[in-house]
Amino acid sequence: MKHWLHQILLPVFLLTLYNGNTQEHDYGWIIGYNSESAPGYEGMILDFNNSPMQVKDYAINANLFISSACIADEDGNPLFYTNGCSVFTSTGAVMENGDSLNFGAVYEEHCEGVRFSYTAGRQSSLILPMPGSDSLYYLFHKRIIYQEEPVFDVITDRILYSVVDMSANQGLGRVVEKNVALFEEPTVYGELTAVKHANGEDWWIVNALDQSDEYVFFLFDSSGPYFSHTQVLGDSSSFAGSGGGQANFSPDGRYYARYSADGLFLMEFDRQAGVLNAFQHIPIPDVNALGGVAFSPNSELCYVSAFDTIMQFDLMAPDIEASGTVVAVYDGFIDLFAITFGNLQLGPDCKIYCNVFATVPYLHVIHQPNQRGTACQVEQRGVILPYRNYSMLPHFPNYRLGPLIPGEAPPPPCETVVSTPTVPPQAGAGFSLYPNPSSGLTTVEFSTPLSGRANVTLYSLQGQPVLQQTAGEGAQHVLLETVTLPSGTYFCRVTGVDGSTGVKKLVITGR
Repeated sequence: MKHWLHQILLPVFLLTLYNGNTQEHDYGWIIGYNSESAPGYEGMILDFNNSPMQVKDYAINANLFISSACIADEDGNPLFYTNGCSVFTSTGAVMENGDSLNFGAVYEEHCEGVRFSYTAGRQSSLILPMPGSDSLYYLFHKRIIYQEEPVFDVITDRILYSVVDMSANQGLGRVVEKNVALFEEPTVYGELTAVKHANGEDWWIVNALDQSDEYVFFLFDSSGPYFSHTQVLGDSSSFAGSGGGQANFSPDGRYYARYSADGLFLMEFDRQAGVLNAFQHIPIPDVNALGGVAFSPNSELCYVSAFDTIMQFDLMAPDIEASGTVVAVYDGFIDLFAITFGNLQLGPDCKIYCNVFATVPYLHVIHQPNQRGTACQVEQRGVILPYRNYSMLPHFPNYRLGPLIPGEAPPPPCETVVSTPTVPPQAGAGFSLYPNPSSGLTTVEFSTPLSGRANVTLYSLQGQPVLQQTAGEGAQHVLLETVTLPSGTYFCRVTGVDGSTGVKKLVITGR
């Protein structure tokens, strides 16, 4: 009788314990530049303690770039942040003993003097609260070295960790351990992420080895982090697929995904054993090394941002690859740079946010990521920032994932904001390009004769106009002399007199 009662009450107790712990560690996203920078380049915080989310000024003492991370306390109040060089308190000061992270030649080049930012790749810094502690936080960070011979290469030679005690210095914190080696073999550039163990308390930390089909797993419990095991699964990543992408777990912990120049690697995950299985390699059309991957709040849909396209895959479909649907195409907007799609991060408001791999004052938003197809409502530049952001979007695991209880759905990872703007349909129809790829003349063919004049502009990937033509009223096509342009990818934008805009990608090949 006692044993039977224990089986009934233990899951209830664990769920009650979880629900009493809000774990709002991702309620403050700190981004931007050193507050001493030129006007227009300042620190900001995306404050999810408000509904809807508010973007506020936030004075910082570092340039936050690709190796950056931040964390808030359980009530959503900012605690500390890092740029991969140092740890900073919520007031912007360097935390006691918080300097010289990732110390070495790259640190000396990028961190000393101007306090620029470390460059170990997106998702190369990850902050987790220590299980069983209300004051200790572990910052996991990746060190890189430059290999000069036989060819130049950037190698992630080790994963380190540093420990922050937030009970020190009247709550401003102290780094009590620093640059402790956790793993000393080359791993993929960035892509460091974690998910809760099936017990709902401990963490699995997962990373891929460099240009390999091998994954390394660490268990982080109340005794600290330690190596658990490695696993060989699926396809090896290529050299091009070893950087610039993103890795993520689904909110319920069931799926693990990597996106890179190799396409989408999708797997299932056993939270109890820490084992990946059911590997799928899903090619992405016109794949680009720069992009990201994230899951819907209900863990049924997987989103891939592939530079100029966002795709959605239905994990409930019998053929996941065949379910791939384009839900957004870059609309050609330029603000010094092309405002294309970058990394993805699910917010506490159940929206997915997308950065831009350039210094721009915008974030894209997927407003309804649980909805299939274009009903997910991708709004390009849905968040207008007060200052320019330095290609940075912090990565957070699902801090609110509870214990795995058979037959029970996990608690929601976020709270839906009811009021959602209606997003206009994506531009891009109305004309076609041929031949594409092109090695000489390119024809812009309009679907119907123009009712007025239209401007046709070809842009480089850097957002610079390289060719312009005007098509008159009644025109059905216009020719672009692309023969003199360097090989590469360009964007063709057609703008009508009524302000309507369409964008398509054009690939120019060598002659």
